Amino acid sequence: MVESFIDRLQPVARELLEAWSRLPRYEGVPQRESFNPMTVPRILPVVSLIQRMQNGEWRMRLVGTEIERRWGRALTGVNYADLTSPEAAEATLCEFEAVCDQPCGSWSRRRVDARSGSGFDSETLRLPLRASDGSITLILSCSGELSDRFLHESDNSCGIVTVMEQGFINIGRGVPGWVCAPRPTGGSYG
Repeated sequence: MVESFIDRLQPVARELLEAWSRLPRYEGVPQRESFNPMTVPRILPVVSLIQRMQNGEWRMRLVGTEIERRWGRALTGVNYADLTSPEAAEATLCEFEAVCDQPCGSWSRRRVDARSGSGFDSETLRLPLRASDGSITLILSCSGELSDRFLHESDNSCGIVTVMEQGFINIGRGVPGWVCAPRPTGGSYG
């Protein structure tokens, strides 16, 4: 991982990356069973687990309470593509494939619209995990707003409108040779 990129991470993403980095790994990727959610109690409300299904869908398997509060509904079992605009879905699903197939980590900044008509920017960090069968089909994710507005105000989200920036993090197996969304300025992703 390149320090200039890691320096951009906000506290929520930094905490998840540090916890994930301490996990034992098989061929660079930890088993899901090795991640104890109680190692990140402060950020647990904004942590989720996403799973690749055999039909190519990505389903929300575990969703933090704060994420569900923001969206105004239960998200466990929801197809991730149903939470995004078609443009954001294309970039996000490309990112998911890279995280599991490379494998690598990813970082993105997204624009989310709320039902009130307002919106906010959100930073998302995603890291691969192995399922119980050893396959890399799980993504450990956290999402933190880049303002404090949602810490005190309820304004349910209605959808991810766009992926404004996205980049991959080398966890020891390289990074993909393609781009899923615009690359952030001022950072390196090696």
